[in-house]
Amino acid sequence: MSALLSVRDLHTSFPIRSSLLRRRVGDVQAVSGVSFDLPAGRTLGLVGESGSGKTTLARTVIGLERPRSGQVLFDGADLVTQSGAALRRTRRRIQMIFQDPYASLNPRLTVQQIISEAWLINPGVVPRDRWAAEVKDLLARVGLNPDHADRYPHQFSGGQRQRVGIARALALRPRLVICDEAVSALDVSVQAQVLNLLVDLQADLGLSYLFIAHDLSVVRHISDEIAVMYLGKVVETGTREQIFTAPVHPYTQALLSAVPVSRPWAAPGKEQIILTGDIPSPVSPPSGCRFRTRCWKARPRCASEEPALVDRLGGHPAACHFPELPAQPPAVAAGAP
Repeated sequence: MSALLSVRDLHTSFPIRSSLLRRRVGDVQAVSGVSFDLPAGRTLGLVGESGSGKTTLARTVIGLERPRSGQVLFDGADLVTQSGAALRRTRRRIQMIFQDPYASLNPRLTVQQIISEAWLINPGVVPRDRWAAEVKDLLARVGLNPDHADRYPHQFSGGQRQRVGIARALALRPRLVICDEAVSALDVSVQAQVLNLLVDLQADLGLSYLFIAHDLSVVRHISDEIAVMYLGKVVETGTREQIFTAPVHPYTQALLSAVPVSRPWAAPGKEQIILTGDIPSPVSPPSGCRFRTRCWKARPRCASEEPALVDRLGGHPAACHFPELPAQPPAVAAGAP
């Protein structure tokens, strides 16, 4: 299956400047050498703690941040080197759904104006005499009343506002939609409705999703493939089944151990992995494996050699030198609290 989006060795950093002379004194390494493929019509879930670089990666893909190096290939075109009219034509086929439905919609505009603004900026997509009808069609498609097109964002609930955001993302008929924590600000019942809507839209329109989330149960529901990020790097990738049934990297194992289970009595052997220490600073990340400062498998080799993201014991890529070591820290494996 050919990839619609291919990211190759992407690096994105932000300069740190002194407060006095504004000299560059360092860099925040937000994304460091990330590579992945997203086939057409599929969903790639991107997971990791806050500060792992997920949102920066998404913003770099869509062009809101400029990478230091690497490639972002969308349908064969490199968005990093494209410019001018060619870049604008390519970028309108990539849209984004933002995390906060309360902050991402202009409170001064009606829903009609919010959605049709995309056609004002990109003339030729929809004829102007069709704007009103097209807005109503989009609202109906995302489960909103088409007669509410003249309402303002404050007249909608959080879930309804996010549906407006989805309609806006669909206005330019994209092929790729980036969902940046698109359901994290919603109630659980509303989350399920929005997730089901995204799944239905994907089936109807053939969309591809880059889906960023903290909630692993949400990622499991919607994703075909999953990439786990830690401190700017992808540490494990695989299909949904591979990641959830045979995780290899200790960081992935720790994340999965923290997922609440609905029937804990049915899984008496499940132990929670408690990571020690704090997340290192992306200004000065650890040498070798970036996870080694919090990893119970760490050995001297981990400090001197960065592990490659290659197939390991689980049959899918993971960046760990010692996947064969116990999947639990010794104290937890022995039954200690």
